Amino acid sequence: MAQPLVNGHVRPRVVIVGGGFAGVTVAQQLDKILPRNTADIHIISSDNFLLFQPMLPEVAGGGLEPQHILNPLRQLCPRATVSVGRVDQVDFEQKTVEFVHDPHDTRSKVTYDYLVLAVGAATNFSELSGMAQHALGFKTVGDALYLRNHIIHVLEEADEESDPVVRKELLTFVVVGGGFSGVETVAEINDLIRDAVRHYSRIERTDVHVMLIHGTPRLLPELGEGLALAATRRLQSQGVDVRLNSVLQACTEREAVLKGDEIIPARTLVCTVGAAPNRLLSGLDCGKDERGRLKVDEYLELDGQPGVWALGDCTAVPNQATGTLAPPTAQYALREAKTVAQNIAHALRGRGEKKPFAFGGLGQFVAVGHQYAVADIMGLKISGFVGWFMWRSVYLFKLPGFARKVRVAIDWTLDILFGRDIVEVQLARAERLGHVHYEPGDVIAHQGQAADLFYVVVDGEVEIVREHVEGGETLVARLGPGEHFGEMALLHNSMSRSATVRAATACNLLTLGRDDFTLLTKKWTGLRETVQEAMRARE
Repeated sequence: MAQPLVNGHVRPRVVIVGGGFAGVTVAQQLDKILPRNTADIHIISSDNFLLFQPMLPEVAGGGLEPQHILNPLRQLCPRATVSVGRVDQVDFEQKTVEFVHDPHDTRSKVTYDYLVLAVGAATNFSELSGMAQHALGFKTVGDALYLRNHIIHVLEEADEESDPVVRKELLTFVVVGGGFSGVETVAEINDLIRDAVRHYSRIERTDVHVMLIHGTPRLLPELGEGLALAATRRLQSQGVDVRLNSVLQACTEREAVLKGDEIIPARTLVCTVGAAPNRLLSGLDCGKDERGRLKVDEYLELDGQPGVWALGDCTAVPNQATGTLAPPTAQYALREAKTVAQNIAHALRGRGEKKPFAFGGLGQFVAVGHQYAVADIMGLKISGFVGWFMWRSVYLFKLPGFARKVRVAIDWTLDILFGRDIVEVQLARAERLGHVHYEPGDVIAHQGQAADLFYVVVDGEVEIVREHVEGGETLVARLGPGEHFGEMALLHNSMSRSATVRAATACNLLTLGRDDFTLLTKKWTGLRETVQEAMRARE
């Protein structure tokens, strides 16, 4: 049923859930092909901007300013209504979409006549021990900026560190996943690190160990074998240690554990794998494939739900041009969006023919560092500087907004002329509850170490030992799920730990910073009495 507007007119409403390439392009195409005032377009997105995902590795590598690859949705789609919030419920029967928006988690509900689901995919690290706690994700512009700051920070630490074991951990950088995102990410951070270390007088280039871990026999399964091999050799020539047929099994804050029990000491682990369906999909009563993606027909209409379309990473899209499912890449999302917009226009007009999705692809690019890229453009294989120049040209052309194009072009020029900036941007973050994972034997806190955290054991066991000056140690306690430690130093305002704590088994812990713990124990007398009783029991 058409929705009444504030001005009294009645027009059909198209609600688009998702502000990525797919959702934004649907809105833009509808604006182009529909006469003005034919329909109301309402975009609901978790961000108020479109992130140009292909350029994200360059933000992490310091080659681009983060805001230059972000486009405000209200400028890209000026005739659409934009709501920033997280959709958590879709009612197909009532034709409503419910979402939550900040700052006070206010809930809103909108009705629709036609619905487009373009929510993308989510990140899921839960299947590997320690991954959720210690791996750095690579999905958002915040992830990229945090990774860049983290790299500069560990270089600063390594420049001051005298312990060779700790220094090796600091200067080892591990990227997991050898697809497009993983290869471009490892290439960019490798360029950043090797360009930056010349400014650190106590770090040699040979001290740096950048590693790419991939679970299959070759990188870049989306490309042909020849180009994948060329990319692998290029990474290796730039100093990247490429590990094929290697699978990450677990990680802690100081090491990556591979299957086969190989342990790689590292303070930096970046994960570009672990894609999972958006959590909204689990609550939708409709067909899904074995990976949890939405099933659609050849017109991208949701199975069993007329008037509802789905596209992008959240959808298993049948491609009539190839007879296979469309890959989750930007160029396919753009073409899917044009198909959806044309089919919505057909539904609004009630005439013409629906259009099936058919797109053979124009080719693939992947940059592998230092002005080098490999490409497959409609069967033409290109590598080297020419591939890199074409890669940049194509992405600059596709980047929305003339102002953004100019800013990115200036960033690229400055990067060539002056090198990469190594300023660590201080992003102050309030103390909060943290999650950490440890493997058996890992030291969680050293005796004499600065005391700044309170710990609660979620699962597994830890042991507390007191080390003696003359050598040896005494077991003080062995703690299991629900028990806690670290409170003694914090309650007594001590600046150092009185004992060493080790992981007796693989374990997961919750951590709370000194200031937050102090505030809680002052205001919550029951908590203070509980931790004091535990302290007395261990004396």
